[in-house]
Amino acid sequence: MFTATRLLISLGLLALTTQAQAACTTQSFDGKSMSRCNVWPAFPSQAISVKSTFLADAGGDDAGAFDLDLAILNASDARPLATYRKPGAYNSDAVRLEDVRIDTARYRLTPDIRAFGLRSKFAHSSGANPYEKTDLALYVREGAELRPVLEGLVVAKSNGEFTNDCEGYVKKIRRTVEIAQSSHHGLADLLITTNGTKVTNTQSGKECLSKTAYLKQKQVTLIYDGQQYVVPDDLRGY
Repeated sequence: MFTATRLLISLGLLALTTQAQAACTTQSFDGKSMSRCNVWPAFPSQAISVKSTFLADAGGDDAGAFDLDLAILNASDARPLATYRKPGAYNSDAVRLEDVRIDTARYRLTPDIRAFGLRSKFAHSSGANPYEKTDLALYVREGAELRPVLEGLVVAKSNGEFTNDCEGYVKKIRRTVEIAQSSHHGLADLLITTNGTKVTNTQSGKECLSKTAYLKQKQVTLIYDGQQYVVPDDLRGY
């Protein structure tokens, strides 16, 4: 009996997941628009949908911004349960937007509130000055609306400078996000740990030699101020 009950539960969850996948639409990024949709593992009857569309600046060049349309959908009929829209959410110019991915890690901010994330990747293609970064934003559901509680946290970054095909450096950092035991204004604090490396290349005759230095690990606690988590300037931006 116990085995049969577990089987029925598993089949039910599989059916809900299949429905959510059918309700989701995904469009590969073509430089102008994209869409992503993932089943939310914490709530298998729901799916998270994100769409982003480019609007060029008046100058007519490649500079502009991407709008953001975010929603939680009902699995069975794709009906929106909660939505959020932000015009001009992502600036895209010399450092261009390359992708937006849904992050369904266990961001449990209270016993009853679970956030989900969006990871936005930007890049600048240059042999002399390579650059790439990924920002993290977190959203919570409040009735029929979604609200950002964290924006602009850089969780990955790579930048460098080269004088030729060999000589120069590349600095890389990675940040992890953990839920702290402490809390402020009703939501758990976020513990951010930063690790990184700096690889320096030098020319020695015909050889290009590389030396890796490990950057000192740093930890910062982000505190919710009642509206959003406060992100220091050195953890955001370019």
